[in-house]
Amino acid sequence: MKRVVNRGERKRSDAKRRRREAAAAAAAAVGGGDGGGEKSGTRGGDGAAAGARDEGDEGDEGDGVSTSYLSSLDEGIKRVVKMNRKRARDAQTLLKRALKVKEVKFFNRLLKDFGNEKQFGFAKETFERISRAGLEPNVYSYTNYLNAATRVGETAVMREIWKSMCDAGVEPNEVAYTVLVKGESQDGNIDRARSVMREMISVGVEPNQRTYATLLRNCVRYGDVDGATKCLETMRERDYSPDATACEYFIKTLCGKLMVQRALAFARDATRDGVEITAQSHVAIATAASLLMPDNDVAVDACRDARAILEMDLANAEKNGANARYVDDEHDEPHDGASSDAPSKSVQLFLRLRSQETSREIDAVEAYINDVPLSRRLEIAQIASKGVESSSQVKIIADDEDIEPLTVDDVDDVRVEVCSGHGDWITRRAKQNPNVRWIGIEMRRNRVALTWMKSLRLGVEGNVRLVCGMAHDALSARVTPPASISELYVNYPDPPEWVGSSQVLVDAAFLRDVHRVLKPGGHLICVTDDPAYAVRMCRELRKARALFATTAAGGKPFESGVPEDYGASYFDSMWTLGNQRDRYFMRYVKREE
Repeated sequence: MKRVVNRGERKRSDAKRRRREAAAAAAAAVGGGDGGGEKSGTRGGDGAAAGARDEGDEGDEGDGVSTSYLSSLDEGIKRVVKMNRKRARDAQTLLKRALKVKEVKFFNRLLKDFGNEKQFGFAKETFERISRAGLEPNVYSYTNYLNAATRVGETAVMREIWKSMCDAGVEPNEVAYTVLVKGESQDGNIDRARSVMREMISVGVEPNQRTYATLLRNCVRYGDVDGATKCLETMRERDYSPDATACEYFIKTLCGKLMVQRALAFARDATRDGVEITAQSHVAIATAASLLMPDNDVAVDACRDARAILEMDLANAEKNGANARYVDDEHDEPHDGASSDAPSKSVQLFLRLRSQETSREIDAVEAYINDVPLSRRLEIAQIASKGVESSSQVKIIADDEDIEPLTVDDVDDVRVEVCSGHGDWITRRAKQNPNVRWIGIEMRRNRVALTWMKSLRLGVEGNVRLVCGMAHDALSARVTPPASISELYVNYPDPPEWVGSSQVLVDAAFLRDVHRVLKPGGHLICVTDDPAYAVRMCRELRKARALFATTAAGGKPFESGVPEDYGASYFDSMWTLGNQRDRYFMRYVKREE
């Protein structure tokens, strides 16, 4: 007999169908397109892990924690879940519209927007739909697709896209080459990036200001003085004078290696050539000179110059709305022909934080010079003269060499900070707790150098050790002995760049490593400002419940906000300045297996 469906039942059925479609769209965002199914949890990526299930779900999600339960505990997570579901639906709507419009320019605009928002899954789907619409991708299509892969750190995919573009007979322009230079250099492949630049020149495509800047910026990150020097040589060979940004990056690279005299000579030459040296350049010189040259006025003069320029920049920024000295090579703007000179909100936030950090560093250097006796500063100069890479405080992990394990059996209380960044948090903690051995793990060499310099300045070099390398390597059996750490902190780690990314810190393998190195009863503390990453962390910790137990009241997986005395970091300050107040605090105790 035919079943009769009444109107109320049909409405309920339609409502369920719409929820399923919304969840499917969000799952597509999580997976990267129309149904990828990759891992989840990003900052500004293809949607949060939260988006993949209906709002009525409760309890465990597989072996993890449901989104609805986590959303019920925090408004920030609830807000991000809602936002990412909407973003997923909007993306699917735009993709359907693109197929109807059938214009390459429309697809290119989507590629640009998805790429800049780090929605790589949707960017990939957009590019694939160009051919499905019976169209041919042009140089802007490939360039925006390259940018999407580069911005989420997918270097191997970026190379595949580049090969496809060349195989298709599409000639790269200067923007496409610049994106490739950026992708290689940000991955630490400075020589390979320079090779791309040489190829670029050989085919008659001239590097532009952004090309040089992005290479030099990554020379700073990886402490590559030789790479930066060769980049400047190429600029001069091409009759391209280094601007203020290029000079700043070169000076920072030199000062990271404490090459003060060379930095001073370069700054003098650049000034003579009409380049206005930035406040940040002077601060880099001041920081290095204060440690290495305590008995002259180089650092004092550099602080004075930095403060004067900073005040002038601030006045110009208030008048013009942006700092014209700064080139934002993080936003390459590969586009469909249109561009804008107006800085984005994220760039404006960065500029504000940059000025704030510069002013704070000036104060710190001046305090060091004025408050620390000359005799002590002369002792520190002897230590600093050996350089960061020769310091007994620092271990640099390389894949192709053996490394001696960390010495941790000479003290009772050893605590580790993973992602120690610029070193603000760990050096302050070391100052407050002089009887604790603090170990900072950080993958970027320039950040390790900054932390080392701060430890010398604060006089905590005796109880701070630094490891330059990936966290998974630093916590491996060859570096960190078992059951040797009292507490391990993960402060504001970079969230996965997109939901399908394998480059994620807090995963099952990491938690096993942490469990191995913690003492019985030891604690893992994680702090993030990213609601989606908080969701992912909670799920990973839930899956690892045989290894860790939450210490939060009522068995909650996290607490909103951080303890008042916890301390701030560079990234905490940045997001506070941007009025982003979401904070997630997780403290878990090691279980015995």
